[in-house]
Amino acid sequence: MSNFNKIYILLLFCVTHISVAQETEKRYLDTSFWTIWNVDYQLNNGDSVFFEGNTRSSNFDSYIVDGLKMNRAHVMLGYAHKLTPKLYIGASIRSVFEPNWNVWYYRGFLQHNGQIGGLLDFQKRLQYEYISPNEIEDKPGDRSDFGRFGFWAMLGKSFPIGNAKFRGEFSYEIFVHTNDESTEERLVDLSRLRFDFYYLLNENIRIGAFAMRDTQFFFAPATLPSYDEDGNIVQPAKPERNLNLITPVYGLTFKYSFRTKEDCNCPGEGREKRRKKLMKK
Repeated sequence: MSNFNKIYILLLFCVTHISVAQETEKRYLDTSFWTIWNVDYQLNNGDSVFFEGNTRSSNFDSYIVDGLKMNRAHVMLGYAHKLTPKLYIGASIRSVFEPNWNVWYYRGFLQHNGQIGGLLDFQKRLQYEYISPNEIEDKPGDRSDFGRFGFWAMLGKSFPIGNAKFRGEFSYEIFVHTNDESTEERLVDLSRLRFDFYYLLNENIRIGAFAMRDTQFFFAPATLPSYDEDGNIVQPAKPERNLNLITPVYGLTFKYSFRTKEDCNCPGEGREKRRKKLMKK
């Protein structure tokens, strides 16, 4: 394992350990169902332009599409520049639609694509996001702009089953607050533990499904006990505490990759390629 991989794993472990060191209350929310649509265009120099669409549906108090119970959707456009065969730098902009809100995410990132023992793909990404909420309708509540750092790591492996090709990926992502002024923040804002399984239809198209544990981290103030009409305690008093809101997520993914052709469209090139294929047979 390279020194870069060791340093990244140590950093991720330290941040995660600090975020769970204190006692917390865990509350599970309703299951959410996602769809993710990816398209990327890969250039000859290794750079790429990428697009992503996402929808999220679950039981919620209000929706952007009532009939589908869709409570969130986004579109994203980004660019990645190849610095070395394994190192990329890039940026993206994402527009998120929520009930009464349109939120903009501006992200810059540095990604390293390596391997462990030549058997597993090991990708790591450091990123910074600046998040700017914009209220669409005048409703109670306020949200301020804030920034956060993100750490993402993924282990992946492609393998055949018969004549078909598949791929499994296990990833973990965590976001760390920097300057959220709207709440008494905790160190960690959000974490995502995810497993993807893909069917590789060909070199350009992959179809997949995933399961994910999405956790949001809050600080909860102390609360007094609540009673029913007979004076029985319905909800005991709670002290100040950390509150983790956990959402089970299941989803479907689709990705299409465009690749530019490096070969020139020279006269006779097609005939030469067909001749070589016949010779191999």
